[in-house]
Amino acid sequence: MRTETRKDFHQKLDDLFEEVVRMGEMVTLTVNEARRCFVDLDRKSAKAIVQGDEVFDRTRDLVEERGLELLATQAPVAVDLRLVVALMRVAQHLERVADLCVDVAKATLNLPDRELPGWMKETIEEMGRRAADILRRSIFAFRKRSLEEAFRLDVLDDAVDRLNRGFFKEIDRGREEELDVAIRVIMVARFFERIADHAVDIGEETAFLLRGRK
Repeated sequence: MRTETRKDFHQKLDDLFEEVVRMGEMVTLTVNEARRCFVDLDRKSAKAIVQGDEVFDRTRDLVEERGLELLATQAPVAVDLRLVVALMRVAQHLERVADLCVDVAKATLNLPDRELPGWMKETIEEMGRRAADILRRSIFAFRKRSLEEAFRLDVLDDAVDRLNRGFFKEIDRGREEELDVAIRVIMVARFFERIADHAVDIGEETAFLLRGRK
């Protein structure tokens, strides 16, 4: 009976793991879509991102509910305990990333109906692309339980930080007529920077899972 109970526990844990990985893949697609809809001023796609956010809220709630149930009924220890905790934390980070995509989408809806200056589009395009790539790599590291891949994320995040700093310098040199749009776009740059930060945090959860510390 005890053996069957442990098999059931590990099956539920495997199912929960796969649910979080799927969530990560879906959120990564949403980051790319948020980047595209902002650069293209695609308001239809922006509205879809806002409306679709509830899916990620429900998934986060589901992961937390099932994780807490496993903690309460199975009292896991060692690696199993760390995995349950890490899964709940990763789901929280992914839900926050989805919220940041909503912020990008809302910024798209609030932009003036005119083409963004080229340098703004290029910078946001690059930041969004890099943020999505870091998130994809963080999910890959977590799924493969790869410390090597997790440790690479910090270096990749530094590139996003540099782009964000460069964005501010460009604004300082920008023309006055661009300033009103630039102020709005500053926040979008910050949203993508925070997405990359959450991806790095997911990498730290991989380290926590494998060695018991971040």
